[in-house]
Amino acid sequence: MQDVQNSQTFVRYFWTYGGPGPHGGILPFVRSELSSRISAANSGRKLRITRHYWRKLGGLPNRKPLCHTTLGGELVSLGISYMGTKRHLVPDLKEIISSCRKGIFLDVFSGMCSVGRAVAPDRQVWSNDLQSFAQLVAATHFCSSDPLISRFEALGVTAAYRRSKIDELSDTFSAFLAAEHAALENSDIGALATIFDQAVSSAQSALQITAAGDYDLFSRRYAGTYFGYQQTVEIDAIRFALDRLRAEGRATADQWQALVVALCIAMSRCSNSTGHFAQSLYPKAANIKKVIAKRRRNITSEWLTAIDEVMPIASQDWRKGNHAFRKDATDLLSSLREFQIKPSVVYADPPYTKDQYSRYYHVYETAVLYDYPPCSGMGLYRPDRATSPFSLASKVEEAMDGLIMAVAKIGSCLVLSYPQDGLLHNSTEAIPKMIRKHFGCDADHINISHQHSTMGASKGASTHDVTEVIYRVAI
Repeated sequence: MQDVQNSQTFVRYFWTYGGPGPHGGILPFVRSELSSRISAANSGRKLRITRHYWRKLGGLPNRKPLCHTTLGGELVSLGISYMGTKRHLVPDLKEIISSCRKGIFLDVFSGMCSVGRAVAPDRQVWSNDLQSFAQLVAATHFCSSDPLISRFEALGVTAAYRRSKIDELSDTFSAFLAAEHAALENSDIGALATIFDQAVSSAQSALQITAAGDYDLFSRRYAGTYFGYQQTVEIDAIRFALDRLRAEGRATADQWQALVVALCIAMSRCSNSTGHFAQSLYPKAANIKKVIAKRRRNITSEWLTAIDEVMPIASQDWRKGNHAFRKDATDLLSSLREFQIKPSVVYADPPYTKDQYSRYYHVYETAVLYDYPPCSGMGLYRPDRATSPFSLASKVEEAMDGLIMAVAKIGSCLVLSYPQDGLLHNSTEAIPKMIRKHFGCDADHINISHQHSTMGASKGASTHDVTEVIYRVAI
């Protein structure tokens, strides 16, 4: 029995420090090593290592990996919850966009690029978003020029750096790691709640973490709340390794950004939240099973799984004609007047509620920028979160009018999505009026029954029914 316990320790150590676990390219080695140990503990009887047993050992993610490309011809999501995503409307949008004149497609609120991925590679794809993380996703999908690093390669080239940082941070946060381990093993709600309270207080009391360069940002900022201490140690270690590889010229900018995007996907799958980062789940009896399950997920294994999902789209030659911007949508459109080449079709899916999107994704921004920002509130928000006039009742009408005017001035076709119950008052009359004013013609439109996510459903259903109106101006 002791040998079996040692084998469990071996698998966890191998996974975290130097091995890809059951999803990686050296599975035969791990399976052989573990089988031999268990065989010895069972008087030479060969024991088959089943998928169920891998899960019991904590080495195999208990789900099928998601893929961002296609599966049976159907587009599949990256698996990151994104407010206002249009992935369920993609078939309709693709057909509408294809009816516009040929040429470059520009998505000015690209998010997780679901529409751009559907349009590609029939058109060049230009993407834009205010979020650094969203820009990185678009750049990886549409603009990568270098071959990306596989999960097996990433495991090897990062191993030494991850190991050294994990050892260092494990010493620094040993007391917290031990307390968290005991609380998880005993399903101790009170202990986990105490860890949570202390973590929030500690993060809020430090107006500025001044340890930039030490790569302990997530362990000091988000441990005990959005993630467990073991998870943040691994996040910091991976981030440290990636920056070292880039600094040494062992990873290109394209390779680095793809590996960072994969880390953000891993974070989304392990975070103690309802699918976003507006606020983490406070441990209590009603959610303790979910909290413990999320805490026990392995960041490194999820990162390795995600690496093979974050792949560039189409050919390298096709990607040369694409761009990934990070600007205010209307400012970008205005700047395109100076471009010799302009998009033929602009797709706009502006925010439609009073919720500022940046509130839900600030942890991704910090993972990308890794800039040790101050934080505030129970959600531990960054102070520089982007704000959109489309989410302000006093400015949404002006913002919508300015957006439509900017598209008209560059001579592009417009496809615009907006729900009937959006923040813009009486939008089904206001938007056609704006289009008529700036384009000098009426827009075609279709109404589609759709469901919008409530991003957490803390007070009711997780979705609500809406009628999405898609406007098209083909010129």
